[in-house]
Amino acid sequence: MKTFLHCYFVAVLFTISTYANYNKSGNNITTAFAPPEEELTNFTYEIYNGPSTTKTFSIDDGLLLTRPYTVIAPSGYEVSTSASTNFADQIVISGALISLGPVTVYVRLKANLIIGTYSGNITVTAPETTVAIFTYPAINYTVSVTGEVTRKETIWSNGAWTNGTPTLETTAILNDNYHTDTYGNLEAWSLNIAATKTVTVANNSYLRVEKDVTVNGTLDVESKGSFVQVDDLGTFTVNTGGTSRVNKETSILNKWYDYTYWSSPVNGATANTALASAHPSMRYWFNAQNYLDELTEMNNTGTYVSGHDDIDDNGDDWAALAGSSVLQPGVGYAATHSNAGFVAGNSYTYTFTGPFNTGTITTPIYYNGDNGDLDWNFIGNPYPSAINVEEFFAQNDGIVGKAVYLWSHATPPSQNASGNQTLNFSADDYVIINGSGGVAGASREIPSNYIPSGQGFFIQGLTNANATFTNVMRVADATSNEQFFRDANAAQANKIWLNLTNEEGVFNQALIAYVDGATDSDDGDYYDAVKNLSAGCAAVIYSTIAEQNNKKYAIQSKNPQNLNPNQSIALGFKTTISNNTQYTIGIARKEGAFFNNNTIFLKDNLLNTTHDLSASNYTFNATSGEFNSRFEILFTSETLSTNTNVLQDQLSIIQLNNAEIICKVDQGNTINSVEVYNTLGQLTNTTTTKAAATVTINSSALAVGTYLVKVLVNNKTLITKKLVKRS
Repeated sequence: MKTFLHCYFVAVLFTISTYANYNKSGNNITTAFAPPEEELTNFTYEIYNGPSTTKTFSIDDGLLLTRPYTVIAPSGYEVSTSASTNFADQIVISGALISLGPVTVYVRLKANLIIGTYSGNITVTAPETTVAIFTYPAINYTVSVTGEVTRKETIWSNGAWTNGTPTLETTAILNDNYHTDTYGNLEAWSLNIAATKTVTVANNSYLRVEKDVTVNGTLDVESKGSFVQVDDLGTFTVNTGGTSRVNKETSILNKWYDYTYWSSPVNGATANTALASAHPSMRYWFNAQNYLDELTEMNNTGTYVSGHDDIDDNGDDWAALAGSSVLQPGVGYAATHSNAGFVAGNSYTYTFTGPFNTGTITTPIYYNGDNGDLDWNFIGNPYPSAINVEEFFAQNDGIVGKAVYLWSHATPPSQNASGNQTLNFSADDYVIINGSGGVAGASREIPSNYIPSGQGFFIQGLTNANATFTNVMRVADATSNEQFFRDANAAQANKIWLNLTNEEGVFNQALIAYVDGATDSDDGDYYDAVKNLSAGCAAVIYSTIAEQNNKKYAIQSKNPQNLNPNQSIALGFKTTISNNTQYTIGIARKEGAFFNNNTIFLKDNLLNTTHDLSASNYTFNATSGEFNSRFEILFTSETLSTNTNVLQDQLSIIQLNNAEIICKVDQGNTINSVEVYNTLGQLTNTTTTKAAATVTINSSALAVGTYLVKVLVNNKTLITKKLVKRS
């Protein structure tokens, strides 16, 4: 019997033994198990090319027991008893199969895994079992596995990619010159530009990199090209011998002293290098800490009255920029071109050389208290790509106002424009963008909701804090970086842009937008943006809101639910041109079904005429003055006509012998304001009241002649009547 047992156990031992040794203790057999494999390594595949090739180990129940074995794979792996099929996270090998001899287990990395390292343990278990009088213990052992899904790498060489066109998951190595005009836009996980090779991002194209950039050669980004890094933790490295630069073109300059608003898209550039073509004594930065606007200057005469004109009262806000100064990311700078060799009608290229700015960038915002001024701060886009205005507003909610003001120079400076110089530029040249869209400056180009690379802009400060820029704001496409110095929200919104022009070069624009979230009241600058730096404008057109008497809106947003054929939109007009001058109002652009399907009328409340603006522009004459409710946009020529006719009959205007004019309404109506105009359209007298049935005007200063009296009744209806003053 001893010999038989001895022979039995010898027979069941095997080369890679499940039971390496045993001890008999009573009726139990205990084992000290040595697994057939302790580690399987080097599972790998390039992303999108999985699964990996297989590696194997064997399970051999050397005692030939008919008990099942369970094999469980760790995360990222799968197992099977077949080399090519039936892979799963877990398999059970039947006792019947185990009893026949060694079973091969195939292991591999799953397909469609993300890039990374995958390590873990395969567990192999079998239950305790009893045969006759002997009990065999449970099996429980592990096989460690390690592997990796690698990033795809492709090399640009001899005009072709060695491993397919790169994507944002691909490492791209450029061992040859690359030009997006010739070879197309480029995306990569990381980018390496070889020494002596040049990569050019042309106008209306882009290069987007998820993570890191290494420049050993040359990287050039043209004025309307976009270079975007996605991950805020990505690095941009320029090694010795490498160069990266952004070329930016000014708008067309008519005079050498036309200002351009800049912001550096690179790190470490100085004023002397980046703004080398600028006039050395006409380079400035804006000290927002010194900005205070509590007085209004009268036509650059040195005479001031209490109020706000968006101009610093003592002129210490603009500071000279030293040539050695390093241009700080996120800061705005203003500069004129050099007068040496200047040719009118040209644009000029400025080159910013250095590592491209990327990641989180902050710049200080200053607020001087609740004194009624707009706390202007001059900052700029710090990246070599456009940024999305909406993303900028969202990131900086509560820190800055939600309207940006960009310089779009075109109007010559004037001694009549208020400011701290003998000649000052007109605010007509400011482009404005808020949540509802944008209005053009003197360039007459309606802006998109992007701020282009290298662009400085004004923003209102709401508190003393930092404005933050992040890579999520950056935009990589063919069009977002087109407009330097300056489309819009969804086309479903109804919007109309109105232009004011004259033959002497006046240009001004207003936008009325019916967008979700807006009301017909003042909703803040995200929806309702006022005209900026208004003193000195030659002539402006704007919309008004009844309860905001002192505000002139460049962009006004209204409740889309209130848009109907009976709607009216109040427009104002202001000019500082003293001569009797002809002006034109026209539709620059319209969007949305309502504006495209309805006739748009312009009513001149001063002349009591209604014009079909959809068919042709409207021309009128005016001298200097402010006409806050001269015009209305209507959608039917009969809008308010019935109500107006009734009120016209109920309004009496009587001249008394003591030089007083009495305006009176009956039937419970009230008067809110009375304005008197002469035949040249000049405002000669104005009187406001909260709500009165009778208003008395002192006309002693009026010369004998004919006047138009405009009365706002019930805070919504304008009635115009003729008055002939005889004495």
